Amino acid sequence: MARQPATERTEPRISVNDLALFMVSSETARIGIIRRAKFPQAPPIIRYRDARRSICAYLADQNRSVNHLLVVEDTLRQRIDDPSTSPLMRDDAAHSIDVLHAVQGMQNRLAGYDFRVAPTQQAPLHLGGVTVSVRADLLVHGASRGVEQIGSALLRMTMDDADSEVARDRRRNMGLYAATLARLHTDQNITTNRDPANRLCMSIDIQHGEVFVAPNSNTRRTNDLGSACQMIAAIWPTITNSN
Repeated sequence: MARQPATERTEPRISVNDLALFMVSSETARIGIIRRAKFPQAPPIIRYRDARRSICAYLADQNRSVNHLLVVEDTLRQRIDDPSTSPLMRDDAAHSIDVLHAVQGMQNRLAGYDFRVAPTQQAPLHLGGVTVSVRADLLVHGASRGVEQIGSALLRMTMDDADSEVARDRRRNMGLYAATLARLHTDQNITTNRDPANRLCMSIDIQHGEVFVAPNSNTRRTNDLGSACQMIAAIWPTITNSN
């Protein structure tokens, strides 16, 4: 499947994952991230779409029935075995099965969280003159000292085999920035009578079995994200679609 030609966005817009990546990247790499955000190419398929839906249903099920995952895994295996399926879709199906298995391995790690179905329609986050495309995959309910609380969970599915100390530190920082954005998104866009809580705002890295929760002291990361978005907005008009 060929990619569609890139289209130009006149207003600054970036995905939550790309903004988290931006925060841990070199100056040269940052320009490339902004260029891809300004001139996005429509992907030939949406990666992990079936896996994401079934994982959300599984985690939001108070009984955590694995049937949500098994039914989809069976469908994905049929897709792999179907000779009429494109190589790209077969590859996505294989990686999606890996993700389904990985989330089952996180059962104990996620047992203490009360996940709930997130609203279908969610507004984007506006930060420092930039629209950040962030959508809570799940809401997270909790309580502290009699006060009902809420947060947002973001699922990270991307497969990354790098396991050096540098790579682990990079993933951790990306996860903490994503969790911080989940908190900002909860504050700005999730309508609720509950109090937003950092401990319930998280980025879940399924492949590596890690949960990154927004730190209790989050001012520095919030300020850093705001400053980064201001920089993105300032240089956005100067970015061209060049190699």
